[in-house]
Amino acid sequence: MSHYIHHYWQVYFEYVNLMKDLSYKQIPLGLISNFYQYISPEVRERMEDEAFGQELTTACPLPEEIQPFFDQHKQQIKRIAYRPANGKVLLHFEHLRFTEQNYTRFHPNQTVVLARWKKADYFGLPVISKPELAGEVNKEAHAEYIEKANALLKPYAHHPVFGNVFFREKLRKDIVQFIDVIDQIEMLFQMQPIAAVIVGTTEDVYSRVLALQTVKRQLTSICLQHGALMGDEAFLPIFTTCHGVFGKYEKDWYVDKGCQPEQVEITGHPRFDLVKERTPLQQDLIFRKLNFSPAKKTVLVATQPFSEAFYGDVLKTIAKRKDIQLIMKPHPWEIARNRLNEYVSIERAGNHVKLIKKEIDLYDLLPYVDIVITLTSTVGLEAMLFEKSVLIGKMTEGRRYPYYESLGSYHMENPVELAEKAIRILSDEQEMKLAKQQGAQFIKQHYPHARSIDVLLSLLKTKTGVDFQR
Repeated sequence: MSHYIHHYWQVYFEYVNLMKDLSYKQIPLGLISNFYQYISPEVRERMEDEAFGQELTTACPLPEEIQPFFDQHKQQIKRIAYRPANGKVLLHFEHLRFTEQNYTRFHPNQTVVLARWKKADYFGLPVISKPELAGEVNKEAHAEYIEKANALLKPYAHHPVFGNVFFREKLRKDIVQFIDVIDQIEMLFQMQPIAAVIVGTTEDVYSRVLALQTVKRQLTSICLQHGALMGDEAFLPIFTTCHGVFGKYEKDWYVDKGCQPEQVEITGHPRFDLVKERTPLQQDLIFRKLNFSPAKKTVLVATQPFSEAFYGDVLKTIAKRKDIQLIMKPHPWEIARNRLNEYVSIERAGNHVKLIKKEIDLYDLLPYVDIVITLTSTVGLEAMLFEKSVLIGKMTEGRRYPYYESLGSYHMENPVELAEKAIRILSDEQEMKLAKQQGAQFIKQHYPHARSIDVLLSLLKTKTGVDFQR
C-alpha cells in the first residue's frame, strides 16, 4: 500500500471508532460517511508523506483487517423484525447503470425502482420518487446531531484530519443529509414491502443508507461493481450483504482485504450484456457521421482525467499517420468540465481525426474499430468483450493498479512506444491475431459471465427464495 492509503485506513478506523455511538434510528452516522470525500487536497498531500503517520495515535491496519473491522461495526446495528409478505426487490436507479433490457427482466409486481425523478413507471416497473418520501424537515434532529458531533470532535482541534476546517464543515453538512435520507428510507420501508435491495455503488448516501437498512432488517442487499477496480477508496468496505464483481481478480482482491468468500459473488454487470444482445447501428451510417472510410484502419482512444501527458503523446503519435483514422472519446468528467482543449487541438491534424463526445454511443463505435487504447478505464474491458485488440497504458506515478497487468506486452508504460505498437499491429495480420488472442484470454480469466442478468436473478432467488423474473 502507498503511504497515503496506509494513513487513509488509519484515520478512517479512528473516525469510525470515534463516531460509533452516534446513531440515528439505529444507523451509525460514521458508517454513512464516504470518508475520502472528507479529506481536503492539502491534507491528502500531507498523507502521502511517510512521516504523517507519526501524528496519528492509531495503528495502521493490515489489509486483511479492513473488512472485518467494518463488519464488526455493522454487527452492532440493532436488528428489528421485518418480514413483509410478498416482499419486492428494490432497484436503486442512481449509479445502477442498468439497460432497458435489464429492467424488463424484472417482474413489475415484484419490483420497485427508487429514483430522484417522478414517473409512473420505468420500463413497466413502478417508481418511487425520492422527493415523495421527503416529509417535514427534522430541524431538531439536525441541530441535536451536529451538536453531538461537535462535542465528539472538541478534543481533536489539533488532529491532522479531524481538526481540519474542510473536514468539520463537510461532516456538519453531511449530518443534515444523513438524517433526512434515513427518515426517507424508513418511510420507504413502511410504504413498500421490501425483500431485497440492489445498488450500483455504496459511495452515495442513499445507497449506503439502503445497505445499512438491510442489515438492520436482516434482508438481502447486493452491490454491483460499478467500474474497473482501481484503488481502495471507491470499492471498500462492503456495506451490502453481498457484493457482485466482474471476475476472479476482484474476488481474490476482496478476500485479501478480509472479506469472507461468501460476501463476494462473481456476477459480472448486467449492462455489459448489451455487448451480445444489442444490434449496433450499421457501419456505413457510423462512418458517414465520422466522415471516415471503412477501408481504412481505425483506432479509438478512450481518455481519462489527469492523464493529459500520456494521452497527448499517444494521440499526437497516431495523428501523424494520415492513413489511420483516429477517434478520441473523452471521459464524461472531461466533457462535463470542458477539459477538451488538447483534443480539439489534435483534431486539427486533419479529417482522419475525430473528437466524439456524446454524438455516437460507445457500443456503436466499438464493433467497427480495430484497436482500442486507454489507461485504467473500463472501456478496455468492454473492447475485449467486443473481441477487439486492446493496448493499455501503465501509470508511471502514484499507486500501482494491477487489473490489466495480465495483458503482458500489451500493457505499456511509454505512450509513444504504445502508439507505435498500435501502428505496427494495424499493419500486420499476425500481430493483430495475437493481440486479439491475448484479449480473449483476459476475458476468460476476468469476465466469465456473458449474461450477467441471469446470474443476478439466480443469485437473488438463492438468497431470498423468490423468483423476481418477469
